[in-house]
Amino acid sequence: MTQQGTGRGGPERPGNGRQEPDDVVASRRTSARLWLRLFGLALLGGVLLGSLVLPWKVLTLLVSVFAVAAGVVALIKVIGAKLPRLVVLATSIGLVSAVVLTVGTAVSVLLWPVTQHYEDCMSRALTLQARSDCEDALRKFETAG
Repeated sequence: MTQQGTGRGGPERPGNGRQEPDDVVASRRTSARLWLRLFGLALLGGVLLGSLVLPWKVLTLLVSVFAVAAGVVALIKVIGAKLPRLVVLATSIGLVSAVVLTVGTAVSVLLWPVTQHYEDCMSRALTLQARSDCEDALRKFETAG
């Protein structure tokens, strides 16, 4: 005679022995997908707004900070909903991109005078030499000239 179960009072189940109801799993997946959409839209918005000049770069900074926050929540929810590893990987890569965008924009905003001078210089530059001079001034952190 063969014994059914694990010897712990119940039939043998794969995994940790607990199964969640289908409505809980569906709810988690729906929530994860919502946060993934929010994250994707915020990241796309940050990238598209990234080419704006001061003072509008502050808007880019706000959107990219929201993208980082939404990305963290989305990653946690994706892992909790047990979505495929490719989704977890893509969300992680997007989160790293959002952090890079946020840091780059924050530096531009923190160095406001230097960024303002560079943007003004580039808007007046008509030749390649003038653009090169603007980039040299940026490397030297010049604010006037």
